[in-house]
Amino acid sequence: MPKISFQNVNFVKSAVDKKGFLQDKPTVTFIGRSNVGKSTLINALVQRKNFMKTSKTAGQTNMVNYAIIDNAFYVADVPGYGFATFKRDTFAGLMKDFLEDNPGLKKVYLLIDARRLLLPADDEFAQYLESLGLNYAFVFTKTDKINSSEKHYLNLQKEKLAGKQIFDVGLKKENLYQVLREDIIKSVKKGA
Repeated sequence: MPKISFQNVNFVKSAVDKKGFLQDKPTVTFIGRSNVGKSTLINALVQRKNFMKTSKTAGQTNMVNYAIIDNAFYVADVPGYGFATFKRDTFAGLMKDFLEDNPGLKKVYLLIDARRLLLPADDEFAQYLESLGLNYAFVFTKTDKINSSEKHYLNLQKEKLAGKQIFDVGLKKENLYQVLREDIIKSVKKGA
């Protein structure tokens, strides 16, 4: 596997269905509710301000967008799972295929806005990932924007997730992105 530095990044393709999924290299993805900061996180990881387009309008991603990192693995930018509820029995289509029938997928990072409480949708989605046997971790975004009372709630959220793998990120905290990059490298090397 080539050395991974997150410096050489290129958009590859968009997949609108299962036939378009890329399987020749390991894949990681970031998923969460609308406006959780997914595109911002990907841009910070690859240190390119406008690599993934950020949107003020929720729910703009409607296909799987693949970028290749250092010719070693793919990052898939995917649609979120809704705001209030997640129901496995009504979850269908592109994302169901992507998560349930995708041997290239090595890790899912479940994004949570650090300023918001975990909703039942987040818990239900995590249980769904667990039921699939997928390797996943929680990532609290926007930690650089929280005040002291929000920090208290964030700590309560983390207590609720005791035993789960958790990362914090925030645009003004580059060191936290480096910790996340190292976990991504470990995940894709294990899956290669």
